[in-house]
Amino acid sequence: MKLEIGGGSIAQPGWTNLDKINGEGPWHRKAEDVPWPTGDDTVTEILASHVMEHIPAGDPRLAVMNEAHRVLAPGGVFEIRIPNFAALTWHAIADPTHVSLWIPKSFEYFDGTKAANADYGIKLWQTLELLTRGGENENEEILWRGTPR
Repeated sequence: MKLEIGGGSIAQPGWTNLDKINGEGPWHRKAEDVPWPTGDDTVTEILASHVMEHIPAGDPRLAVMNEAHRVLAPGGVFEIRIPNFAALTWHAIADPTHVSLWIPKSFEYFDGTKAANADYGIKLWQTLELLTRGGENENEEILWRGTPR
């Protein structure tokens, strides 16, 4: 199974769309409404393209990351694309629906590079790829790909 979080009305063909507006059946929900309606180790790929910035920081963000960790099969990959708030482009900041700020270093909490000062219950990931794309004349985005440890 391939899972797209927040695919809206343009979800990729062949992928299950977990979306609060366009998801079907039990997949009609917010991503942070966990557990998702599938078992452990049942998903081969997860895509969250420009949706994680719409999920509130704190417990909702942790819930999505930990639930993705639970459902991904061994070797499965979670790909996240998000605006790079460190680039300070007005597009990322002006959108009133952006409620969660991300910078490349945000992922260090999820792969264990940066240890939190408390136990937040974060399930650790292995970062496979982390890069920024775009720049001066376009919105800069972060691309992160990870797999559960």
